[in-house]
Amino acid sequence: MSIGIALSNALSGLTASTKRAEVISDNVANALTPGYARRSMPVSAASVAGEGRGVRTHEVIRAVDPRATFERRAAQSNLGRDQAFAGPQSVLADAIGTADQAGSLSSRAIALEDAIARLAETPESPSLQRGAVGAADDLARALVSASREVQATRMDAETAITRMVEQANDSLARIDALNEDIAAATTRGQSTAALEEARGEEIDRLADIIPVRTARRDQGVVAIYTPGGAALLEGRPALLEFDAKSLITADMTLASTGLNPLILDGEPITIGTGGGPLDGGALGAQFAIRDVVAPEAQAQLDAIAQDLILRFEDPAVDPTLAAGDPGLFTDEGGAFDPLDTVGLAARIELNAAVDPDRGGAAWRMRDGINAAAEGPAGLDVLPRAHLASLREMIATPVGSGVSGARSFMDLVDSVASLRARAAADADAAAAFSDGRYAVKAEAEATLTGVDSDREMSDLLLVEQAYAANARGLQTVDG
Repeated sequence: MSIGIALSNALSGLTASTKRAEVISDNVANALTPGYARRSMPVSAASVAGEGRGVRTHEVIRAVDPRATFERRAAQSNLGRDQAFAGPQSVLADAIGTADQAGSLSSRAIALEDAIARLAETPESPSLQRGAVGAADDLARALVSASREVQATRMDAETAITRMVEQANDSLARIDALNEDIAAATTRGQSTAALEEARGEEIDRLADIIPVRTARRDQGVVAIYTPGGAALLEGRPALLEFDAKSLITADMTLASTGLNPLILDGEPITIGTGGGPLDGGALGAQFAIRDVVAPEAQAQLDAIAQDLILRFEDPAVDPTLAAGDPGLFTDEGGAFDPLDTVGLAARIELNAAVDPDRGGAAWRMRDGINAAAEGPAGLDVLPRAHLASLREMIATPVGSGVSGARSFMDLVDSVASLRARAAADADAAAAFSDGRYAVKAEAEATLTGVDSDREMSDLLLVEQAYAANARGLQTVDG
């Protein structure tokens, strides 16, 4: 071996050791960076005409495990979906509340029953008459407030959908651009590790919203699909469109064309039902909240309002009422209309005839809604009839989510229990998905992440190789 060849071999070894040390230092520096994949630089023996010519370095490559990454992203999408459900379910449960929560619908219902019971014992008391009026008004206002909370939850979902659609389109555009950069770098024989890292981060952002699976194409390019079969990136990025509403009311649904669907490449798609091509992530969860979960809660509130109105609208309970007259509770001043029940909880209000603030008189709580003059001070017939009506077991209205005959308090408690259970189930699902995601992320990190101990061990070997080549140069110099 000539001195020139020996010098060349030693220099190539020094160069390879330097580059490998740089890769290792990057790995150690990013050991705790989420989503960072371990990088390595393979080396091989170089030869010319069958003779050794030092070492050859190859392009930097990332550690990948497609199966582990797919499972982690699937768990990530499930986590996004379940977390999206958990918050609104808690809001809807709190909108009705439980009996021990001050100001809740349940506590207002108890307060009305107690106020009427006290009035039945002392019907001549003006303060108890006003107390019963106040309790009835508070209950009506609680139903209206709960209904507004439900529609606010739908509006929050509408806003979240707009944001997520924009984020998905941005991520798809960036992934497409990175695909082009990776293809160009591959053609030039350059390392694509950094570009693949950036592309992986964008795919992860997309997986927060929509469940995805990737497929490798030529020149390092990837195509993106959903498990439901929708093509999000195949040659070009798909376009998601959504026209949000500035205000949502209880009667607005997809079926009534009051709300807008999600558009994928110009075609409306089904989402939010659990079986659509883009279901399974946070975006599908927001549509489910807007179109399924919140409307169910609204229907339950409407059923409570219907039950309450009808109990006090019966002429058999209040003889001063004629058929079709509004009772103690009204639909914006009118009687109950069986053909217009959607959003009833948002329209229920106290009859002005008993409200002193609107020209009424509280003594009508004792004498009847349409009473023209005060009756005997000690007359307790109507308060006791009202109390009996509240406690009467009658069939629950459609939409309440419960069946059978129930008293008014039992109906309210049953609906509150359903909503509390839904919130607890959503919290449990989110906690489970969080744990499952942590397990999948750790499994992926074990296969593709950085092991600091291993990196330091490799660095020692690089140091030894560097020292050996340095001694070779010293020998040549001597």
